[in-house]
Amino acid sequence: MISVPINERQFDQLINGLSQLPAYTIGRSLDNQIVIFNSKVSGHHAQLIHCTPASFVLNDLDSKNGSFVNGVRITRKVVDKQDTLRFADTELTVDQLLALLKVDTKKPAVTPPPTPAVPKFPPKVDADSLDFTQAFADLKQVHDQYPKLRKDCRNREKMIRTGSVILSSIIGISAVLTTGGGALPFMQLMSGAGLSMLIPTLCSTILSTDEKLEIIDKEYREKYRCPNPACRDQFIPREWEQLALQKTCRRCQAIWVR
Repeated sequence: MISVPINERQFDQLINGLSQLPAYTIGRSLDNQIVIFNSKVSGHHAQLIHCTPASFVLNDLDSKNGSFVNGVRITRKVVDKQDTLRFADTELTVDQLLALLKVDTKKPAVTPPPTPAVPKFPPKVDADSLDFTQAFADLKQVHDQYPKLRKDCRNREKMIRTGSVILSSIIGISAVLTTGGGALPFMQLMSGAGLSMLIPTLCSTILSTDEKLEIIDKEYREKYRCPNPACRDQFIPREWEQLALQKTCRRCQAIWVR
């Protein structure tokens, strides 16, 4: 891929477009994007903001019978696909809720890349399948980007400048511009680039700073793990350089550095 430089104004326009996060209203009324046919659910009960492939914000819209996360009533909360949501007495997982989402026939459906499934039990593997040297090397980006993104997310303009530096260094942004700047191509390209896929979310104006920090922490905890999908041992709070000196995973024997 040939990378064509773009100016600051073009990049700002790209980020501004991509940081308009999808938000779905939930309720009994048919004009919601997600309709729940239950008389105890308010006409416009709640809103689900789609922040990353795995992170969301659930916002209660002053419903009569409440919105709950894991049994606790909330007004607004960051959630993920491990949480159980309840609207009045209708209980759903995030995936079940998204399955009810209406498809706008006037626009192409935009579906974030799926989160890879993690096996519960490690399969038997040979020596070659334990070589995770490239995946481990890629985690240095995750480790290095985390404190920078966390610091700069408090200031949207600084976050946009940070995004320009990070994204321009790892991918030809012109490839996204030629697609029209759509969110799906961007998310697909960014999904493997450290924590860079968080930049549009961190530039959003509809999330609070605390919500952005919580999402950064969630994504960091999810990504900064042993790259062997059969292990996924948590690396926090260990430094990447310290792990590199260790060279292998003591839990699954995955090879990190040769």
